Amino acid sequence: MWITCGLCVHDRIEEYLVDIVVYIIISYKTGAMYLNKKRLSVVLVLFFVMALSITYCLVKINLETEYFYGSKAEEALKTAPSYIIDAIFYPEKEMVHAVQTVVFRNRTRCELSEIIFHVYPEAFKSLKTAPFPMEELKYAYPEGFSEGYINISSVTCKEEKLDFKKEGTLLKVNIPEQLKPGEEIEIKIEFQEKVPFSPGRFGHGKNTYNFGNWYPVLCVYDENGWNLDPYYSIGDPFYSDIANFKVSITAPNSFTIAATGRPAKKITEGNTTTWVFEAKLVRDFAWVAGTDLRAISGKVGRTKINVFYFGDNEDAAKKALEYGKQALRFFNRYFGPYPYDEYSIVMSDFYIGGMEYPNLVLIDHNLLDDEVLLEYVIVHETAHQWWYGLVGNNQVKEPWLDEAITEYSTVLYFEGVYGRAKGREVYQDFILYPYRFFELGNSPGPILRPVSQFRSWGEYDAIVYKKGAIMLKELESRIGKSKMRKALRIYLRKNVFGNATTDDFANAVNCVMGTDFKEVIYEMLKKPGSIGKEKAA
Repeated sequence: MWITCGLCVHDRIEEYLVDIVVYIIISYKTGAMYLNKKRLSVVLVLFFVMALSITYCLVKINLETEYFYGSKAEEALKTAPSYIIDAIFYPEKEMVHAVQTVVFRNRTRCELSEIIFHVYPEAFKSLKTAPFPMEELKYAYPEGFSEGYINISSVTCKEEKLDFKKEGTLLKVNIPEQLKPGEEIEIKIEFQEKVPFSPGRFGHGKNTYNFGNWYPVLCVYDENGWNLDPYYSIGDPFYSDIANFKVSITAPNSFTIAATGRPAKKITEGNTTTWVFEAKLVRDFAWVAGTDLRAISGKVGRTKINVFYFGDNEDAAKKALEYGKQALRFFNRYFGPYPYDEYSIVMSDFYIGGMEYPNLVLIDHNLLDDEVLLEYVIVHETAHQWWYGLVGNNQVKEPWLDEAITEYSTVLYFEGVYGRAKGREVYQDFILYPYRFFELGNSPGPILRPVSQFRSWGEYDAIVYKKGAIMLKELESRIGKSKMRKALRIYLRKNVFGNATTDDFANAVNCVMGTDFKEVIYEMLKKPGSIGKEKAA
């Protein structure tokens, strides 16, 4: 590996520092009077040198984080909505009962008469509305259709009941007075939801319960008004703002919980344990529960990385941990620091392969048997912590922004960590060749289009992921790799904790080039057919 960034050095210094402390303690406990004073002096000097080094590295990391995110974080903390959720999990009934309190500030220029939430679990109520393509139903429901839903029992504001109605996967709440720009409102929602037997984002298999997109989440209000898109069966059809969370989950003692954010508290009473998680400036909250979940951990700088796994898979989990650490180190250095304390990779019942949530990703446990694919998927989902997590986008309208940049970032990782030859091999095997194969029997359309315009997951994957990454490689060849990196760092710094658009990406490139590249970028994004001159011969 050619990476020797400050974060990597910090990890090694921390390990050496611990070794030295242990050595001193053992030496004293086994007879300090016989310890060679000269040797002790050398050890103490080494100790203080290491201590100064680790302090320098930590200060460097904090300064980098402040440089990238400082003012943006302060601004976001002042205006971000907050969620306080108290949930009780009843696995024997496949049910969750919860009370959610949301503080929403009107950041628009309009007076609002209603607040609208997505209630995605309602999509699982029938086979007709289930968010899976027809060809995937046998994987989504391995034992036949299993119902899921969310019931809203009450919505209140200052203990007064509010009128509300569910329309598909939307919850519309009428508020008592017009909410003027800059004003806040606190809304409490009580709900119960049924978790289907379905190893997807929201559902369970035989080993884990996955809770992605599980609670009433505020719709985004942007220049187009409220975004009310349904739960499409293709892509990751979500669009959300940064928020702050405090979530408590009460479950039977036999369960272990992995979740977004930092574990703040764990309280056991009788047969149940309450897990409390806190997360600031994240755009979603997800969790996974299982009776056989175990964890191994490591650190990269300030961040604790966890790998949760079940069964006899500790050796494979250790490899997953190394891949996660390596990816976090690389992207910290290449794009900008990951500003959170925790990152969890959860091996779960998840037939789709991998799925990103803030501070947590789901990985199909079957990938533990395939080292090459395991590393690729972990790196891809880790890159999403930047492209989706830190910089959001409308994944319904412009899905290429997070998926194509993430796929391109995955190739950058393999080039940077293993060298150009390996990067080229990965690019060909995972991106270029599969796309060229798709071209043989299809007429590829443009990259820049909403998820609703794709006919299948196969087409979506070929165009958004593969062709999108090829387009970014072509852009890299035109402007140079160094300028491409600078553009992505500017794109991150200017849009962190917000939702970016294709224009924002083009503006970042323009900033680096000193000329208008917007027309070139849009031409490639809107072009049907092939991009670039590379052939899969």
